[in-house]
Amino acid sequence: MDLSREFGDDTTPSNGLKHPAATLFHILFRTLAIVVYLFCTAFGGGFTLTFVLVVLLLAADFWTVKNITGRLLVGLRWWNKVNDDGSSEWVFESRKEGTSVYHSDTEQRIFWIALFSSSLVWLILLIKNILTFTLSWVVVDITAMVLNIANLYGYIKCRRDAKAKVQGAVGNFLGRQLFNQMMGGGGESSNQQQNR
Repeated sequence: MDLSREFGDDTTPSNGLKHPAATLFHILFRTLAIVVYLFCTAFGGGFTLTFVLVVLLLAADFWTVKNITGRLLVGLRWWNKVNDDGSSEWVFESRKEGTSVYHSDTEQRIFWIALFSSSLVWLILLIKNILTFTLSWVVVDITAMVLNIANLYGYIKCRRDAKAKVQGAVGNFLGRQLFNQMMGGGGESSNQQQNR
């Protein structure tokens, strides 16, 4: 058993999969939900069986994406916290800059493509069922849309928050360097000047 991969050893190429199991489950539950939705009734499953299976797969997908694959594949995490006074607070976190060794470019692309494309598929199915007046399936479509959009919204907010933090850190660094140069430091730290 190779434990080095679990601790973020950067032995995998940046385009390879560092978390193949997480990547598989990121795609598996959402794909199975769509496949069951489209084909279960064709193989003798009624609406109730299809509804239950699809909702269970969607719930597994939501939990997996929110708690595991978002953290492992893109370094983002979000949740909703209820404060003591009963108010709700959204919390968005991102892995610190420079720790991208834990996920690869391929994993990031798979994560975002799967998140956007599954939401688009459910939107298309929702529109189709509204236009054909199959309103019983609209309930399944709306459930799928709510779970997919919640994850999509959470991760987009995390990504924006992470970018804002990086831009703020770069701005602070550049501001300090400019201040040091203006004050006659020439970019050197005060310790270097004192040692002269």
